[in-house]
Amino acid sequence: MLHRLPQLHVWILATRPKTLVASISPVVMGLAIVYSESRMNWALAAATLLSACSLQIGTNFVNDLYDFLKGGDQSDRIGPTRTLQAGMIPASQMRLGIGIAFLVCMASGALLVRAGGLFILWIGLFGIGMGILYTAGPWPLAYNGWSDLMVLLFFGVLAVAGTVFVQTGQVDPRALVAGISPGLISTGILVVNNLRDVEQDTRSGRRNLIIRFGLRFGQLEYLACMLGAMVVPIFLYRFASLSAFTVLPSVCLLPVLPTAWMVWTKKGPVLNRALARTAAILLLFSLLFCVGWVFGR
Repeated sequence: MLHRLPQLHVWILATRPKTLVASISPVVMGLAIVYSESRMNWALAAATLLSACSLQIGTNFVNDLYDFLKGGDQSDRIGPTRTLQAGMIPASQMRLGIGIAFLVCMASGALLVRAGGLFILWIGLFGIGMGILYTAGPWPLAYNGWSDLMVLLFFGVLAVAGTVFVQTGQVDPRALVAGISPGLISTGILVVNNLRDVEQDTRSGRRNLIIRFGLRFGQLEYLACMLGAMVVPIFLYRFASLSAFTVLPSVCLLPVLPTAWMVWTKKGPVLNRALARTAAILLLFSLLFCVGWVFGR
């Protein structure tokens, strides 16, 4: 039935829309920091969101294509549908989609480079390179245990601090620290994904951290990522002389605990629910962060 979906719906499915919270959330958090200083450039804000989303979509397309070509997506897949593996998009069209996504990223990013200079240019080019090398090339990051660090940097620290830099021309230490939280939660999303797919990933030759160090390591990594993300707002309040509203995102600890318990005690398809819950926690965290910074200014 899936291959009979209208083509537009198929391409929307290929973008993995539920995962885009990972690229949107840190940008929105960076914009909240800027807005709290009353100096927002809305055109640059829109360009930053478009650039971040198109970069993630291009990366998702590359992941879809090369996981299929490398045998990582198999017929017994228990995660969300992958369009190439399901026969909904041919490899030639996916290559075209990759090119379009990264072209959109570069076009919108040109406005950011104009505002932020060579620093933003190098971040953008490095991001596209890492998006391609995440699953492509002779030494793909996702297959060799480096994906966790890349997610922490690109969906966290660099995304928040880069957003602020484009708007202000300054590296804000508060933004660098704040970016740790969405980066850790996005890493948590990756960890759940890897815990769910550990058997398939092992057969396909992946050597991510969970395969290298075991399921218990992955469960501990998830717990550390989620709890660490909740501590960051408290750290900012304590050491950056910010309003008490800054700690508001830490209330996300409440949904974190039952989700962590699910990750600790379940395996297989059930972890799709933990994946969705972790993405929802990231969304809630970013919204509460924005509220805390805007009302605490």
